[in-house]
Amino acid sequence: MALRQEIRRTLAERVQRRVAGRGISRRAIDIAVDRVLGAIETAPASVASPVPEVVAAFTSPSAPDLGSRVRRALEREGVPASALGSATSGRHTVVTVRLPSDARGALDRVAAQLALPLSILDVAGGEER
Repeated sequence: MALRQEIRRTLAERVQRRVAGRGISRRAIDIAVDRVLGAIETAPASVASPVPEVVAAFTSPSAPDLGSRVRRALEREGVPASALGSATSGRHTVVTVRLPSDARGALDRVAAQLALPLSILDVAGGEER
């Protein structure tokens, strides 16, 4: 539970920094992050892996199809998303995805291809990038 709250806080803070000055309230950001984390938690569990994982957040203004765009781009990179959540609040969309930590390169390439801000949180250590 404490790890979930730390992930939630960190993602919300990162999104808030990314959208600063665009008129998006902290409440809207909190709602979007909670929806995304809730979707990830209720997703069917994948086969447990001893590989360390990361949670990545992609953000975009007005992109209701962002989840499917991110999923397709990851699949093109050979990294199927086992847990992906998307939420839109007002004019802002957040997509989070949980992947093995060795997929960081693919995450960077997807962010560049889609021209999206990317935040990555190491699930085990709580490290942020």
